[in-house]
Amino acid sequence: MKPLHAKVLAVRSVPRQQIYKVLLAEPGRAWTIRELAGSLPDVSVEAVTATLHLMLGERLMDQVRHARGLTLQLNDEGRTAIEQIVQGWSAVPTTGESQP
Repeated sequence: MKPLHAKVLAVRSVPRQQIYKVLLAEPGRAWTIRELAGSLPDVSVEAVTATLHLMLGERLMDQVRHARGLTLQLNDEGRTAIEQIVQGWSAVPTTGESQP
């Protein structure tokens, strides 16, 4: 994975975890911000918008041409990057978890 300029994409947060989970569940799907936000009722539209725009800027998502409105799709590099980020999160216990 190439280094991210927007390092916040690798910072663990509940909204980001939920966004990544949905994107990885359907990696070939094209999403509008509205569609993705609609599938994540506990995540604000602002969090979805910010995350997708940062991912687009990092070239982890491709813009779907000839689509009505901004429509984005996770590309292969994005899928790999998000999988690696999520794996890194699971290797580090979150605050409040007991450590062996």
